[in-house]
Amino acid sequence: MWHTIVDVLLNLQGLLNEVPNPFLRLLIRLTLVFAGTWASYLVVKWAYRWLRTKALNSRRFAGIGAITLSSKLIPRALQIVPLIVMGVLTGTLFPEGRPLRGALLLLNKAYFFFICANVFASALNVIYAISNWRRGVSASPQKGVFQVLSLMGYLFAAVAIVATLSGRDPTYILSGMTALSAVLMLVFKDSILGLTAGITLSSNGMIRIGDWIEVPGADADGEVTDIALTTVRVQNWDNTITTIPAYDLIAKPFKNWRGMSDSGGRRIKRAILIDLDSVHFADLPMLERWSQIDLIRDYLASKIREARAYNAAHPSATASVVNARKLTNIGTFRAYCLAYLRANPNIRQDMTIIVRQMDPTDRGLPLEIYCFSANTAWADYEAIQSDLFDHLFAIMPEFGLSCFQVTSASAMRRAATHLLASPQA
Repeated sequence: MWHTIVDVLLNLQGLLNEVPNPFLRLLIRLTLVFAGTWASYLVVKWAYRWLRTKALNSRRFAGIGAITLSSKLIPRALQIVPLIVMGVLTGTLFPEGRPLRGALLLLNKAYFFFICANVFASALNVIYAISNWRRGVSASPQKGVFQVLSLMGYLFAAVAIVATLSGRDPTYILSGMTALSAVLMLVFKDSILGLTAGITLSSNGMIRIGDWIEVPGADADGEVTDIALTTVRVQNWDNTITTIPAYDLIAKPFKNWRGMSDSGGRRIKRAILIDLDSVHFADLPMLERWSQIDLIRDYLASKIREARAYNAAHPSATASVVNARKLTNIGTFRAYCLAYLRANPNIRQDMTIIVRQMDPTDRGLPLEIYCFSANTAWADYEAIQSDLFDHLFAIMPEFGLSCFQVTSASAMRRAATHLLASPQA
């Protein structure tokens, strides 16, 4: 069949040589070359679309097959068919030694290198997409590396194209680029730094797509949506988009919350400010009332036994409360908070749980709750934290404690008015 096509084209060339007008002869040859090239392009395009539709509708082409068919790899690779048709038509219809024949074949060869670079870049994109599909988007953050390889492919293609069009050896072109490297490094300093930083971020796994990061200097606080060659895109929690140069994430500190997400526990660290005037020793009615609380019943029984044993061993304990060992409402409340956290299913029991007193301040005694929620999702985490402190704030009066709160000006005016209106004032 191939010999038949060649014979037809050679016969067509002979017929064209009989055309007396040189300009018309050239015009017919160019028309046949471009018409044949365009027709082959349309045929290949139609065949690819038909096969792609059939394949995607089939269950066999799922996963890797669907990713490959949906990419630009096959359409770009099929561009070689019109290129071959153009080369064959040019080499057959144009006689040897004609300048236009050599120019068309030269352009054909140069475009071949461009197609190779496009196919190489598309193949890298397919590999990147398949790696994301197999391991998850957040597990394959090497987009910058693939972009570097794609850029190198286009660079080699550009060198080959320039060498082809100029008739020079490719090594001559590369040596000229080497001489300009110092100037290029000075002009594209920021791009080179961003390129290096992007590779460092991706290869070391410092950030991944889907990570929650905070970059104070860039006002970025949200989820990483894209890691490009020189930039990192972050979608903030207010749905704004912040684009950060990759070099800034290398040169400046930033916080990555991936460890929190991977651990499955999100820290709760908040203090309750207790009014120091409400702190006192527990009397017998208090102990009896607190003994009805299931969470601290065993704790109270143990502490009461210890206090009674100590007081019995020290006769001076009956002479003054200073000498005796007695329970306090703040200590019992602290034990209740710890027992409540231990019994709460929304708190991670395999992580640190601490209830501690901080240094007293002019705003009261801070009682800090330190634990980890069992759900790291923002809304669920806030709900768990709010429910926890809702309960603790509401239960505090049962222990004779009150929260510290700065008195407002309106409250002071009401108190002054009440005192002035009192008959004893």
